[in-house]
Amino acid sequence: MPAKITSSPRTVATQQTAAKTPKASTAATPQAATPSTGWVKAGGAATGSAIDSKTARTAFWHSPYTNADAKAAQKAFGLPSLDAAKEFIGKAVITRNEGPLEQKGISRERYDNHDCTVAFQRSQYSDADAKQALKKLPFLKNLAEAKEYIGLKVVNKNEGILTEVGVTTSKFDSHEMLAAFKRGGYSAKDVDQAKKKFDFLKGASTQEVKEYMGLKVLNDYTSMMTEAGITPGRDRHEIP
Repeated sequence: MPAKITSSPRTVATQQTAAKTPKASTAATPQAATPSTGWVKAGGAATGSAIDSKTARTAFWHSPYTNADAKAAQKAFGLPSLDAAKEFIGKAVITRNEGPLEQKGISRERYDNHDCTVAFQRSQYSDADAKQALKKLPFLKNLAEAKEYIGLKVVNKNEGILTEVGVTTSKFDSHEMLAAFKRGGYSAKDVDQAKKKFDFLKGASTQEVKEYMGLKVLNDYTSMMTEAGITPGRDRHEIP
């Protein structure tokens, strides 16, 4: 009888499906848009320390900030020079960090207090005009405010309201002549003497005489008063 052949079962290899690991993306991570001042990129300049002086000053000059703003910044932040203040502002512009400036009243606007003061100083208005404005406009608190207000009207090209209260660029306004009288060193007794010496002043008020004498000071023509014995200081008519 032939031998029974027993077949050994073949080992069937079990194929396990390996989990596929996703490949790392080779696409570049999108970069945030870099803010720009309009002339220089601010990317990479997280702090002002990375910005050189020339770049900072250039940013200042291309910005709406003024020399008056720089002077205010120099004072407010204790900076050693005007150039240092310009660099300070320029760095604030580049880094988009102008908040500290605004907290000190320094902004891009043309109407900051210091800008208006500079406008006053550059105009033909005088301290006597500021005093007159302070006197005539009750909402003004002090002489500094009066100068700022006049400067604001200069910037706005709206000086009509000043003219309405007798404040003009003319040096012959009443208050200008009175201020000149005071600067001239004349006294109340000089006023009385002028009334006696000049017939056309005999019926004039004290203010009118002072204005007349102040006008002579402004015109640098005080010789006619000197000829009448009226000079600054103690004249004979001022001695008791």
